[in-house]
Amino acid sequence: MLEVEAKIKIDSINIIRTRLKEKGAVFAKKTLQTDTYYNSPLRDFAKTDEALRIRNEEGLSEITYKGPKMRNSVAKAREEYNVEVTDAESLAIILEKSGFTKSTTVSKTREEYDFMGAKIALDIVKGLGEFIEIEVVTDNQNLALETIEKIREELGISGEHIAESYLEMIQAKNER
Repeated sequence: MLEVEAKIKIDSINIIRTRLKEKGAVFAKKTLQTDTYYNSPLRDFAKTDEALRIRNEEGLSEITYKGPKMRNSVAKAREEYNVEVTDAESLAIILEKSGFTKSTTVSKTREEYDFMGAKIALDIVKGLGEFIEIEVVTDNQNLALETIEKIREELGISGEHIAESYLEMIQAKNER
């Protein structure tokens, strides 16, 4: 399966939230997410465009591997695998004892909605600002891209797709 996602910086999630509610989007949840990223002792994930993270989300945790991005101007797609974890602290210790190193932590408040066959996330990312992510999980990348464009039009979202992950954006900001 592919995760096809468009991320756009927005001025205010309040406007988009109102539009989602007016258009009948289904509110799923609002959470605080803390993502701790790790780098491999075998290869540099920054160079291979991969990611390995442990996400903590209000008592629930998962480990996620993301493969290299398949980029285009409208969205990005990548392989993604998630496994629920019952003990994130022990997993972090196992990774570090195995040679993996912590690289960066990303903290965000996320509101999630279901809308037009997609997951919509309204994110306030610590140190970066406010964003909308439109995500479609599918085997058909072209259909996903069409869905993303329809949603952008329906919600009146302008702005360019940001191909960089929050991790990459924070790392770039910290290097300045």
